[in-house]
Amino acid sequence: MDTLEFNIIVSILLVPINLFCSFWIFKEALNQAGVTFGEALRHFANKPLVGTSRTRLQKNQRRIFHYLAEKAEDPEQIRKLLRWYGISTLPGLAALILAEFGIIIPFANKEQYIFAGNIILAFINIALVVVGKVYRQNHPMEERMAEKLAIKYEREKSKHRGKRIIACTVVGSIFLLFFIVSHLAATQLINHQTTSIQPPSITGNLHFSDVHTALSDKGFETANIATTYWFYDEHKLTNVVAGVKGETTFEFYEYSDGETTDGVYNRISYDIAPELEFDQRAEHETELPGGGKQFAITQNGVYSLVLYQNNTVIYACSSAHPDEIQYILDSLGYLTENTAG
Repeated sequence: MDTLEFNIIVSILLVPINLFCSFWIFKEALNQAGVTFGEALRHFANKPLVGTSRTRLQKNQRRIFHYLAEKAEDPEQIRKLLRWYGISTLPGLAALILAEFGIIIPFANKEQYIFAGNIILAFINIALVVVGKVYRQNHPMEERMAEKLAIKYEREKSKHRGKRIIACTVVGSIFLLFFIVSHLAATQLINHQTTSIQPPSITGNLHFSDVHTALSDKGFETANIATTYWFYDEHKLTNVVAGVKGETTFEFYEYSDGETTDGVYNRISYDIAPELEFDQRAEHETELPGGGKQFAITQNGVYSLVLYQNNTVIYACSSAHPDEIQYILDSLGYLTENTAG
């Protein structure tokens, strides 16, 4: 599991964590109405709160409000609590958006942004818990209402304690598994769509030793040359070849599959020119004849290039002879129609 995948899983876990940390607000609304959670569930059992449309959600919110308001001495307080409860669940939505961002959107170093977002959301959830404790201390329940609820809870505890524990465990597990499975399925679908459009691998006849030979033939020094972006998807990296000749650097990365090389390509291209807007970046990007893309730009007299094709990524830069980079790429088959076979 790499850093990005770990942060995505943390984002997913923050969804139920937020619901747990904010639930005290809804529980306070129930207390104001003198209703237990089990009692509310039984009330809505015959007419479940289901549906995903905006109209249905608004209707469900009104149903919950009217049910509690008619039992409460201060309906306006119920309205305020339910409004704050809705606001308090927004960090859960933000966590879900972070997970989607990590899975779908190609962005350089996005795991750093997701990590920062997760830290912020974690502190918000902690703050919700602290605010809940302070609120309950400053707003103690009336003795009459506390006694009424205590009798109800004792009755439910004696009758349904075992069933309630099982139900909460099952529902919580289903909720958590739903998010994990749905996001994993989305990841697999995206990866499948990415790889399904790729042509047969250019490395059908190309081996990392061929790259080494091509660089050596052009006078590049290849012994003990450090690579710049070895840490991107390191767990999938199978071979690297790097060469240096004067002011020219050429680096070849071969991965175990082609599922994430487009992501590596995006990260490197953003690192090369982080200041470019999306439309400006597109002006420097071209499709390769055999599939994949190439990003090339000259800045301050330095020509930089990154490309990906199937399970390989190339990074190169030169302040003297950029045509030499193009010659090597052409000799390896990247700039011509796929010659694998």
